[in-house]
Amino acid sequence: MAMYEFSCKRCTKEFEQLVFAGEKAVCPDCKSTSLEKKWSLPARPGSQDGVSYCETNLPPCNPNCCKMPSNVRR
Repeated sequence: MAMYEFSCKRCTKEFEQLVFAGEKAVCPDCKSTSLEKKWSLPARPGSQDGVSYCETNLPPCNPNCCKMPSNVRR
């Protein structure tokens, strides 16, 4: 099982859905299975003291990572 981000090709709704092995994702609005899987970064644990665990030799750790261009950050 994995959490994926999708965009529906029929109604353009963007959503996340937990998908188990052998299952097919379905748009929660229009029930279409014509979906585009969006590129997303895996979640990484944050810190309660504000210290980032972002390693310099790895790709960006999340959509708000300091390594992501400011026009791409969420």
